[in-house]
Amino acid sequence: MARINAVSFHENPSIEAICRAVRKAGFDSLELSRPPFYFKLTTSGTRRRFADWAANLGLTLYGFDCWVEVDPYTRFDETLADFRRAVDWAAELNLGLLISHDPWAAVNGGRGPADCQRTCVELFRQVADLCLDRQLRLVFEPHPDTLSMNNTWATDFIDALGAGRPPGSVGILYDCCHYGVGQEEDYVNEIRLLATRIGHVHFADGDARTYALHLPLGDGCLNLEAIVAALKAVGFSGTLTNDLFHYPLLEDGASHNAQRIREVEQALGLANP
Repeated sequence: MARINAVSFHENPSIEAICRAVRKAGFDSLELSRPPFYFKLTTSGTRRRFADWAANLGLTLYGFDCWVEVDPYTRFDETLADFRRAVDWAAELNLGLLISHDPWAAVNGGRGPADCQRTCVELFRQVADLCLDRQLRLVFEPHPDTLSMNNTWATDFIDALGAGRPPGSVGILYDCCHYGVGQEEDYVNEIRLLATRIGHVHFADGDARTYALHLPLGDGCLNLEAIVAALKAVGFSGTLTNDLFHYPLLEDGASHNAQRIREVEQALGLANP
């Protein structure tokens, strides 16, 4: 099974066109996104109808990149309410996984990392409880401008959230492109440090310079073979999605990647849901 994320295609307002393009490219699973899926599938009836339509098209659905605007400092209750709605939406579609991020640097402002972590743990413990109640895993995607790109901060954060919860219910999303930019000299070794905390992977190439430019496999400078080897060495057994966010030739890139993603899954021994 090969999965790609819908957020790569977020500029296309048609959920039908996105799904058909993904299938034509050779993918048979889709990670859903806020635009346009969350914004358009606004009732239980439309969500059920979409799930049936996607299944008839040959697409399984797994994962929701919920993209809630996280501000636990000045909008704690509003942020939690946004997550509650996102969790309900993902659970109704039986997506199994909720993807989020810790606050952007601009939201953190002048707060120190320890203060940020305390407040983020307070918020995301409640989000993790919501996910656990609805049988969703929760993963955090570090970006170059989030504190979670620092491994010490990230491991302390994930360990605090995971305490007392089933193993694997809370984890890190390793995005090759983001780590290639945020940890240009050490992005492979980061996998060994994060180890079993990695629950999901966005697999893509990158140029190690441009923020969020996810390239087709082989078009960038990342050592993808070393990434796969490191994931295998730490016993990664989570889930994996191809990412082409910000790549300008999406359908061509997806067609290029589909078989390669299957080969990566096979190398890692994954059986993606």
